[in-house]
Amino acid sequence: MKKNIIIYFPSFERGGVIANLVNFVNYLTSLNYNIYFISQNPNMDFFKNKKKIKLFEIPKYKLPFISSRLITSILSIFQIVKIFFITQRSNTLLFSFQSNIFPIIISKIFFRKVIIRNSEDALEATKYADEYLLAVLVLVLKSIIYNFADGIIANSVKSKNSLEKILIRKKLVKLIYNPYLKKNLKIKKTKKKNIILSIGRLCKQKDYETLIKGFHLFQKSYKNYKLVIIGHGNYLEKLQNLTNKLELNKKIFFKGWIKKTDKYLLNSKIFILTSLYEGLPNVLIDAVNFEIPVISTKCSGAEDILTVKYGNFFEMKNSHDLGKKIKYVASNYKLHKKKIVNSKKTICRFSVLPQSKRYLNFCNKFI
Repeated sequence: MKKNIIIYFPSFERGGVIANLVNFVNYLTSLNYNIYFISQNPNMDFFKNKKKIKLFEIPKYKLPFISSRLITSILSIFQIVKIFFITQRSNTLLFSFQSNIFPIIISKIFFRKVIIRNSEDALEATKYADEYLLAVLVLVLKSIIYNFADGIIANSVKSKNSLEKILIRKKLVKLIYNPYLKKNLKIKKTKKKNIILSIGRLCKQKDYETLIKGFHLFQKSYKNYKLVIIGHGNYLEKLQNLTNKLELNKKIFFKGWIKKTDKYLLNSKIFILTSLYEGLPNVLIDAVNFEIPVISTKCSGAEDILTVKYGNFFEMKNSHDLGKKIKYVASNYKLHKKKIVNSKKTICRFSVLPQSKRYLNFCNKFI
């Protein structure tokens, strides 16, 4: 009898988690499993063998004064229940990749096994949330409901530690890194342009204000550098206004969302991550793979990827510290280039196959 794995991923949006999801599902399709996929507007072309995936699409619906994410989560309940009715309890597992509260509740009502993937530092995400009171409420719900999951995957040490602080059943949490890295790249030696690069959504979480202010301080000593920011989001106008205020509109370039960022990664000299919180930032894995010296906050996952030995870390939200760190890396570039090449030797920990196997072994414990 085939085992059934239900993949729950309601919001099929741009972001690093998409790559992790696709890589794991592609691995599953190469094996003998029934795969059910619950999502809204998914791009099925991302999957290698989509014929093996049974899609249960969540309809789109809008109501005034209610967030679209909440509506999507509520509507997804019907799809979960529908699959529960056509599968047997003994050989079925629900694997939730996001919006985990509803899947846990429904699974427990129907006496089904459920594991969840927690993709961020829960405490830091609450501390720096756009809507703080709502975030506190969600954290309280997580601290109660997550205890009823059968297993929880955390994708970084800080993410695991923060969950263990809020949960009673701490042993539910297992550290498994993202199944993200497809191959270790061979980078040819080329002359880099004086470009500082950052990639991510333009939102509060990424703290691009600190990046722009830090770059402004760095520019006083190094006027021949440019800053390129790749990403989209509702902070664009705010960041453009700050750029104009600091008279950096000819030095800072907002490129919007770009699907393939390889040419920017190849040509840039320094990569900077200013995030207030993360889970495990795949973009840092990319930066290391392309052998770009990295400067980062100590957000969740950054130390897992860079390690203390090879990382260049600055104090969160401190533009003066960031400005000094950029100057330090730029003036000692050969040293930091060597550090990142050494760091690259360790990133096989995030490879698709071994981490997908660990995901699957964790799933099989509960089926």
